[in-house]
Amino acid sequence: MARVRITCSIQQGSIGYNKIKKLESVIASTYQAHFGTNFKCSFFWIDLPYQQAYLAGKHASTVQVAVPNNTPSDIRHPFMSEICAKWQHITGCSKDEIILVSPDFDHFEQFHLAMQRRFAPEQAKKAQLKMLGKFFLGRFKKGYLNTSVNL
Repeated sequence: MARVRITCSIQQGSIGYNKIKKLESVIASTYQAHFGTNFKCSFFWIDLPYQQAYLAGKHASTVQVAVPNNTPSDIRHPFMSEICAKWQHITGCSKDEIILVSPDFDHFEQFHLAMQRRFAPEQAKKAQLKMLGKFFLGRFKKGYLNTSVNL
């Protein structure tokens, strides 16, 4: 079974536990409906502290969901539309308050490698362990993998 990492950046406190768990369930089932049941979704929630992010004075969520390499537009776009519609339905946000990014798996991995390389080599392991620790602490405290953008 292939693992799909899904990263959701949200305004701190803007989406409660029940809605987050519903979003995880709905996104995972939508993913499997479009790309097959051999994919398992893992969610990573990143809180953006109040007043540290906005779009035209409003709050916006950013969702990164990679799709299989070379997925054609006629498959990718309906998937993205469905995810956005379901996110809006569950959260009550408008279409202007969600940014969905669905790159190919390879591009998603390249992005994460580039993010890791921004740390000096001698600090990279420490930063990765700190981030993972924060995610698991968030899981212990909130019931889902969660951390703040401010490590």
